[in-house]
Formats: sequence, C-alpha cells, structure tokens
Amino acid sequence: MKRVIIKAMITSLTVICSAATLLVVTPTSFANSTYVSGTHQLTTASYRAVSGYLYRSPKLITKLHNADNYPLTTFYASKSVNITRSNGNRAVYYYVKNGNGKIHGWIWRGYLVRVINITQQRQQINHLVSLIDSMTTSNHNRVVSLLKKIKTHDPISTLSKEIQTISQSINNSLDLTKLSQITSIIKSDGQTMSTIFQNGLDKLYTGIVVIHHFNNRAFALAQGLLNLIH
Repeated sequence: MKRVIIKAMITSLTVICSAATLLVVTPTSFANSTYVSGTHQLTTASYRAVSGYLYRSPKLITKLHNADNYPLTTFYASKSVNITRSNGNRAVYYYVKNGNGKIHGWIWRGYLVRVINITQQRQQINHLVSLIDSMTTSNHNRVVSLLKKIKTHDPISTLSKEIQTISQSINNSLDLTKLSQITSIIKSDGQTMSTIFQNGLDKLYTGIVVIHHFNNRAFALAQGLLNLIH
C-alpha cells in the first residue's frame, strides 16, 4: 500500500514539474519569435507615417503609438534593422522620432512616405551640375562618360564608387575637391535626387511633396544630370 502511495506522489510531482517547466519556457519562446539582424545607420531623412504602430523595440512586443493619430507629423528616421518573424516573413523597420523626440519608435518601412523639400533639392541638383560643369574639360568629359555608362539596374553606390575611382587618377587639386563634393552629395542625396528626376523635375518645381516610392537606382539620376550638364 505504501509503495502505491509513494508511486502516486512521484507521478503527481512529475506532472507539476512538467507544468512549471512549460510556464517558464513559453514566454521565452514568444519573446524570441522575432529575430533582429542587420542594424544600419541612416542618413537622416523626413517622413510621414500613413498607418501602423510605433514599437518600443524591433522585437515588436510593446506598441508605443498608433501612427493613425499623427497624419501630419513629420518623423525623422535615423537607423534601420532587418527582422525575421517566426513564420519566416522578413521586413525592414526604421527607428523614427518627431521633431522634439516625444513621439518615437520602430515602424515598418512600408508605412512611411518621404517628405521632400523640392526647392532645397533643386538647389542641390544645380550645385551638383555646377561642380561638374566647372571641371577641366578632360575630367568633365570623364564624368559625363561615366554617367552615360550607368545601366538601368546599377545602384547609386556604384555611381559614387566609380567617381571615386576617377579621383584616383586625377592630379588637378581643384577637380579633386569638386569630385569629393560630388561624391558626398550623391551619397547623402542621390536616392532623393534620382526619385525627383524619375517623377519629373519640372513637375515637382517648388514646395514640399510626399514621395511614396523610392528606389536605390542610379539610372534616373545619371540621365537627369546628363540633360542638365553643358
């Protein structure tokens, strides 16, 4: 009889321990359901949020704000991460905050649209064209030849790298300075300028506009500059 009682007690303890183990493991599995990788610093740019939530961390557990409550708020993105959900779906999330930093969090990139000051960007484009036009004839022609070689799917990083390659074989100090400025402008604003050219430079003449679709291709930028360079 004692053996039966002891066996029953051992069985009950085993069940209780198993249940306790499940209670400990389950929250951990939920916490790790989102895998975060590939953190990158972004060149600060302004956006509007059209939907979605802003989360406390890229783990996407705690919601801080509903973007629907801030349709006219300008957010500034400073970094991005790649995340993979437990179901295998992948996405890119940006860390954004408003001007005073009180509204902030991680939001899916697809819920953001870029806000562009067209007047400012046109000035940047004109400055870029002026730098190229003021170079010595031989180096000016080398830059023009490079722009003509840019293919449809070449990324903007390829354009900036090729300009840096040209710099390595130039001795003229003034041209070197100009190429350095050109590279810097393309790295910081190349994507925006390319999108402006793609949407039509004359159609977006002044004011502030919202651009919904951006890409990282250099072709529109190269073609746009070729149309302006003398």
